[in-house]
Amino acid sequence: MICSSRWRKASKCKLLIQTLLCSIDAHQRRKECMVRHAQSDINQLLLSNRVQETISKRKHICEDKTRLAAYAQVQYFCSFILQNFSDLKHQSDVHLLPEESKEAIAGLLFAASRIRELRELKFIRSLFLERFGLQFDRDSVNLRPGNLVSSEMIKIFVKKMPQDAMSPETIVETNIAAYVESVTEDSVSTDNLGFRDSDAVKIRDIQNMDWEKEYEGEFKVSVCKSCRVSRKRSIIVHEIRV
Repeated sequence: MICSSRWRKASKCKLLIQTLLCSIDAHQRRKECMVRHAQSDINQLLLSNRVQETISKRKHICEDKTRLAAYAQVQYFCSFILQNFSDLKHQSDVHLLPEESKEAIAGLLFAASRIRELRELKFIRSLFLERFGLQFDRDSVNLRPGNLVSSEMIKIFVKKMPQDAMSPETIVETNIAAYVESVTEDSVSTDNLGFRDSDAVKIRDIQNMDWEKEYEGEFKVSVCKSCRVSRKRSIIVHEIRV
């Protein structure tokens, strides 16, 4: 039996989705700004060999980037639903909707239970619950067998950070390489972040360190070998307790 009926709250839902897109844009700009500032802080901390603080900053950057990925998915689902809103407006049986529409609705329901700062999602979920029923809502939110939440959306929230993602050498590679390249090619002595030519030498020295890690659930000792400073060789031992 085909369950087709005109949705009385369609206009309200459409307005909420449009408002949500504006909210996502604002949150994206804020998170991106936070990531840029944290990246700059990491560069400065590495220059001072403050590895423990660098690890903490790096963790926050990873969390913010994960959130940005979630925002992008929600943004895509919202845009798709708006472009195909007539399907939702005239069909109350979610299983009779096109696959892409079902996936977008399921994605927003899933996100609504996990992204608290996007308040519009809560109200959109309430309207979808009324329109498409409790079972579809629960299947999507709790990832029950047969749920239609996209694998990309699920991966964003269940992905675990690799153990070596917070290691000193990984942080150095991901945060310094691009900067060293830009500094060595730039004839200007000071860039927008306040780094000088002498800092580029220090950064290069840190990047070339040979890190020997002892990892047993937490960082204990990291030893930097062959660190060149002012053309002299030295061995620097950093104790890291996280």
